[in-house]
Amino acid sequence: MLRIKTVSRCWHQARTYRVLAIETSCDDACVTLLDRFDPAQPPRVVEESKQTLDSAQAGGVIPTDAAVHNRTQVAVLTSELLAKHGWTGLDRPDLVCATRGPGMVGSLVGGYQLAQGLSIAWSVPLVGVHHMLGHLLTPRLASNGQEPQFPFLSLMASGGHTMCVLSRSLVDHEILVDTIDIAAGDALDKCGRELGFRGNMIGKELAAFLEQHSHEWGQPVDFDIKEPLLNVPGRKNMLAYSFGSFISQVRTNMSKYYPDGTLTDAQKARAGYRLAQTVFQHMVTKIKLAMRLKNIQVDSFVCSGGVAANTMLRTMLRAELPEIKHFYFPEPRLCTDNATMIGWAGIELYESGVRTPIGKSVVRKWPLCELDEYKV
Repeated sequence: MLRIKTVSRCWHQARTYRVLAIETSCDDACVTLLDRFDPAQPPRVVEESKQTLDSAQAGGVIPTDAAVHNRTQVAVLTSELLAKHGWTGLDRPDLVCATRGPGMVGSLVGGYQLAQGLSIAWSVPLVGVHHMLGHLLTPRLASNGQEPQFPFLSLMASGGHTMCVLSRSLVDHEILVDTIDIAAGDALDKCGRELGFRGNMIGKELAAFLEQHSHEWGQPVDFDIKEPLLNVPGRKNMLAYSFGSFISQVRTNMSKYYPDGTLTDAQKARAGYRLAQTVFQHMVTKIKLAMRLKNIQVDSFVCSGGVAANTMLRTMLRAELPEIKHFYFPEPRLCTDNATMIGWAGIELYESGVRTPIGKSVVRKWPLCELDEYKV
């Protein structure tokens, strides 16, 4: 049986302080002000601000467009929030936290270089935060870092990442299952487009459409979707996700059953439900496999990231993981990319003694299991 030692929380900083948090890893320019008014209580979220790139007509996020968007928007948002709340001059923030990676380099640079500049100008510490660590720690914000206690399991599912993680401490994380191609959110966006959905956040629109047409769930429809990476001769117990195959399966179904590319709302709801159900079942199947093969016994489970806001996924996790006693789902606004999660993760790191050298640059790839720079 896997035995894990729980790491107790150690406060490095006791005084009250103010935090500026910045997130620009993809197509969102996000800024949050947090007030650490009492170390014994959760920080107060003073205000959040967010501007998302409109990529509907482009059919997806174009990195150069996202980079320009973030560079132009994040400074404006930061300036507006600081001025609005009087966090200027002697009342400036005491700590700057910003996403350093992983993500699209052009997007990351817009926010992180601003954070570096403000850290220098104000002579205050900088904490460069791992984007996925922000998602993973989000549920701990409400309890001031008390719940969930380490160790715990996480499913982090978004447009850029999908992985199952075992977290033993703030800086010790083991990736149990990762995707071998694309993330679940990316696949749902592209599959939704094949089904006829249009917009800036297609996966979210698909989920909302399915909720509105829940009476069609499970009804017959010409649409064949199979769960990938199941056991077959020559391949057994593969701890990996594959979401790219769902796109090809949807395209095959559209060509076979709906060659004109048109579905009625009923057909769209039934096909969309079958798609979402199989995608989420794929996630759960591999989580259960990892728990069995590695004999993992934990009480708490976190589901975070943009896809985590989906109620169908949350219901399935609760139903299929009865051994888990406590589930933690961030409120919807904290599931998608946001600066509040970066601020909270930065606070946890800062209070454990972490400071990021001002010369550190952004990183496109940064495995969550490689956080040695946070070990102090």
